[in-house]
Amino acid sequence: MGLAGAEADKYVNGQKAYWAGITSLIQNASAFFGIFAFSWAAGAFGRKPAFAVAFVLAAASTALVFATLSERWHIFVLVPIMGFCLLSLFGGYAIYFPELFPTRLRGTGVSFCYNAVRYLAAAFPPMLGYFAVKLKEGGAAEPFRTAATILSFIFLLGLVALIWAPETKGKPLPEG
Repeated sequence: MGLAGAEADKYVNGQKAYWAGITSLIQNASAFFGIFAFSWAAGAFGRKPAFAVAFVLAAASTALVFATLSERWHIFVLVPIMGFCLLSLFGGYAIYFPELFPTRLRGTGVSFCYNAVRYLAAAFPPMLGYFAVKLKEGGAAEPFRTAATILSFIFLLGLVALIWAPETKGKPLPEG
């Protein structure tokens, strides 16, 4: 005997919440290892090379997940890859940002760098919605996935920013 009406909706919503929770746990567990790996890479190879690789991996893994995730087992394969790559950047922020500012400005500079991007990122959910609507109007089969895949390449803008970023590995902290 199958479920009907409101009971079926309740079951489906419960399953969505359950699997969203599992996905979040998997992503955050793999993020721990990504942050650790970035910290090691920044120490071994330098801040700029570590960020360059991390930006490319974040863009590629996010695009991969949005473009291909379609079966439950993908949560256990693709989401850990994305969590590792995408959130590894936070390991870099903790290392790199304090090295950019003199002691008297370090707290303010780190806070500004870490949080200013959040204000810029606030534009992305409405932008994602706008692109999804436009893609749907254009006949895209999966407009949200397509829009998210396209927007994932914003990480490549980080590669451009690295052109002007100083390498701080092995250099003393700025004083003053």
